[in-house]
Amino acid sequence: MPEPERPRAARRTVAVLGTGVLAIGTDMFVVAGILGGIATDLGVTVGSAGLAVTVFALTYATGAVLLAPLLSAQPPRRVLVVSVAAFAVLNVLSALAPTLPTLLAARLLSALAASAFVPAAAGAAVAAVPAGRRGRALGAIVGCMSAATVLGAPAGVLLASASTWRAAFALPAVLAAATVAGLVLTRDEPGRATPGGHSPPGSELPGPRDAWRHPRPGSVPGPGPSSPPDSPSRPFPRYRIRGRDAERVTRCRAAEPPARCRAAVRERLLPLASPAVAAALAVTFLLMTASYSTYTYLPLLLSDAVVPLGSGLFIAVFGLAGIAGTWWGGRAADRRGPGRVVGPAVAVSAAAFAALPHTSSTGVAAALVVAGWGTAVWGFVPAQQHRLIGLCSAAPPLLLALHSGAVHLGSAAGSLLGGLVVDSAGAGLLWTVAVFCCGAAWVVHTALARKEKAVHTALARKENRS
Repeated sequence: MPEPERPRAARRTVAVLGTGVLAIGTDMFVVAGILGGIATDLGVTVGSAGLAVTVFALTYATGAVLLAPLLSAQPPRRVLVVSVAAFAVLNVLSALAPTLPTLLAARLLSALAASAFVPAAAGAAVAAVPAGRRGRALGAIVGCMSAATVLGAPAGVLLASASTWRAAFALPAVLAAATVAGLVLTRDEPGRATPGGHSPPGSELPGPRDAWRHPRPGSVPGPGPSSPPDSPSRPFPRYRIRGRDAERVTRCRAAEPPARCRAAVRERLLPLASPAVAAALAVTFLLMTASYSTYTYLPLLLSDAVVPLGSGLFIAVFGLAGIAGTWWGGRAADRRGPGRVVGPAVAVSAAAFAALPHTSSTGVAAALVVAGWGTAVWGFVPAQQHRLIGLCSAAPPLLLALHSGAVHLGSAAGSLLGGLVVDSAGAGLLWTVAVFCCGAAWVVHTALARKEKAVHTALARKENRS
């Protein structure tokens, strides 16, 4: 490819990958707006229909851990094309599902396809662009997931209201099919050498295949000359992989699947041995459980006076607030420290959950409450990621993967718990579950913050003495 065409080709590649992420994000968030239609058409309760969210979130969290090492030997383009094509077909099957078990099976398989595509798309986007544009490429991929809450999910709910709930699954299927076409028509393989023998800009970074491979033996995270010393920015003692653990990880990295898969899972879970990391992830899990127990059944919480405005409108408000919250959370964490953002985010979320039943009869008031809730929950995420990286010397991508797992496990638990409450006691009591989970998150956060403060104080005294 001639040199002037490279930037344009890279932008096309990122746009195609972003379309696939938009399809997956739309599929994740649209179900909350169509649960009523699913329940009525399939003859089940709304809580049972909510299992479509639970199954997808739980499978996605599991697949993100298991599929990466299993697919590491496959060419990146093949992983991208096959996974997004399977996702498109499975969304068509979801739209045609005659019974709830059939729908749940299609949702489970589509979640596996999504968990294979998203990390591969992020790696391919980085490999497709020059070094100076990698951050923007990743930002575009993440932005497409955020755009799904603002554009994709409301559009799917609008289609469902104009037709049936089955039309909502057609939208991500069409977007995924467009992604397949774009990938097939893309001439250059991200991260691979071009026909002229020159590597494309950004190819010095590992592509998706390399990113899925484990580091070479001897690069086990832990003590070593490149390990940063303990410092006030990382107040808790570093968890080190030593002894038998280090030998086992090094030995299994060179093994073939499924031994490599078992080694990868074991390695990814090692940071959980740090009490600080486990506590931070527990806060994330509890807050996401609270949020998704309400978000999944949001249309049921809105009164008849508000529903005519469209539940898609409130999903869009939640998404717009989430974009603003992500920006606020990251900047506030840099200025004030992540711990001082996490606490207010949990408190504001609890207040919003408690206020929503009392404002659901007024459209403006309900929209303001949903906006406050969306800002707080999405602002929590970058602050908690910032905090988590400072608690442990493990590789940041590993810690962020664990945090992503906590988010999806929380969404699975929240949708399941919310469904049980809706079926047994009614949607009016969902706020009690959400507030209780926020209270538990606040207790764990407070205990962790006190420990952080005590360790910082001890380190400061030690420095003063020396």
